[in-house]
Amino acid sequence: MKIQLLLLLLACGFCACNNSTDYVLSERIPQIDKTREAKVLSAFFGLDNALPKSAIGISPKAPGKDGMPIIFSHELEPRTLDAADFKIKTSKGEFFNVDVVTFKPAIEAFELRTILLIGDYGNAPDNEPIEVEIVGELLARSGQNFKGQKVVVTPLLKGPFLSYAEHFTLDDTYPYVKRGNGCDCPKNKTTTVVRTVWAGGVRAMNGEELGEKELQNFTVTLKRRNKTIEVQPFQIADTGDNDNNLDLCIKEKGTPLSVSVKANTAIDPRDDANDFTELEILSRW
Repeated sequence: MKIQLLLLLLACGFCACNNSTDYVLSERIPQIDKTREAKVLSAFFGLDNALPKSAIGISPKAPGKDGMPIIFSHELEPRTLDAADFKIKTSKGEFFNVDVVTFKPAIEAFELRTILLIGDYGNAPDNEPIEVEIVGELLARSGQNFKGQKVVVTPLLKGPFLSYAEHFTLDDTYPYVKRGNGCDCPKNKTTTVVRTVWAGGVRAMNGEELGEKELQNFTVTLKRRNKTIEVQPFQIADTGDNDNNLDLCIKEKGTPLSVSVKANTAIDPRDDANDFTELEILSRW
């Protein structure tokens, strides 16, 4: 079934309701993803009838609609992504379909674990979406199928939180971006990068990009030989591209174990602030 589906999609191209044709695929699929369980991690009711006019750059259908980012444990196989893969249930038991699904704005290599659902999914506070179910053959790049999985939707009034975190090094095979929006940590200073994937897009409390003022609010626990140490990043990278991925640049040596962020460090597009959030850090490879 999976093979037949992929062949069909390869033959017909992308479905019209998938607005995700300008993403960047990483050249390598982490081998470890083939043994890790593929799961839907979070669904975040980010905006209720409030996607701005500027969202027309994501889709002509986006302005004035609901926006709901979904985070997965694995990168998705883009050719299997379709709006018909998802069904939204509200608190009153109503079911809604998705108008548009897209990777935008998280379209860089190794970011294809975040998608944005655009449509009408009920209204807060009387009939908010409470659950997302994957009803179609949606595959991870590792080949695992997400079909049948469900995830509880984070309510509209809740602030952003860490949904996924991984660590990696800037080796010679990494698709390094030296400058501009979304640029990477400086190679000559960085020992390890900790990528944090938030449940939705985030900015600093003042509405600007997260940066030097917020560094002390991030704590990364490293394992070094037989002990653990806590460090702060010396820089926050992968900013300026309006997505939910932030890279923490770490100069100290050690294996990252967990990352935490103090409350009131970041806000979502509705200006809801985060509570204290903490997460285990996985190894990309």
